[in-house]
Amino acid sequence: MWKNIPNGEYHSEYRSFLGSSDLRKLLRSPAHYRAPSAPSSPAQEFGTLAHECVLEPELWKASSRPSPKIDRRTKEGKALAEWQQAQETQHGIKYVSEDLYCQVEALAHSVHSSVGSSGLLTDGLAELSGFCTINDTNIRVRPDYLKDDVIVDLKTTSDARMESFTRSVFTFGYDVQAALYVDAAKAIDGKQRRFIWIVVEKEAPYGVCIYEASQEVLARGRKLYNQAIETYAQCSVFDVWPTYSTAIQTFNIPRYLENV
Repeated sequence: MWKNIPNGEYHSEYRSFLGSSDLRKLLRSPAHYRAPSAPSSPAQEFGTLAHECVLEPELWKASSRPSPKIDRRTKEGKALAEWQQAQETQHGIKYVSEDLYCQVEALAHSVHSSVGSSGLLTDGLAELSGFCTINDTNIRVRPDYLKDDVIVDLKTTSDARMESFTRSVFTFGYDVQAALYVDAAKAIDGKQRRFIWIVVEKEAPYGVCIYEASQEVLARGRKLYNQAIETYAQCSVFDVWPTYSTAIQTFNIPRYLENV
């Protein structure tokens, strides 16, 4: 089923469902899946702001404000910081630095200017949560933007070019996420969708590239997420969550260095 719920509820109330980040941690090791989550990094926090500004502009305008630099050592600065904290607590208003606010706004403008005529970010729904069962395992997904025929995923990066993004896909398991989202969406509503990444650089001129996951990429991601589900099932039976193997491994020259 699809549900329109806040991001916080998705992450807190449905922890018994495995998401793509859970499966990617399991592929690293079961112990990494079980480890406490680390605090959000500055890059992750920037990505969250960018997603909101690009995909939910009305929410961004209603809940985000630029903030001047605050010197908390002064009486005025301390008072302003306390007032902003009260606004966040009472009204859900978040304050970000003026520079960061302008950076996010410029990034969003670049994305919409680049894809505006494509229809990728129209006639769909942003941040819809989906829940289903795959291989007897409860699965949750939260596509950035869901259309009847396409799932759109927004990625912020330092370099949007093909070679750089290819490394990111296979380093961070974006292929696993793509395959899981395509399969989960089909399990929920029966619709077969393409999976497309909108990749935007975080610095001016905020270059944008658009990539579609091929069937080969989806097949690889599907194989890996099924492997992660199997690992989860086995670990759950015995309640044993190991980390890396300590067997001695032979270290070889990587293929890309063989001719150097």
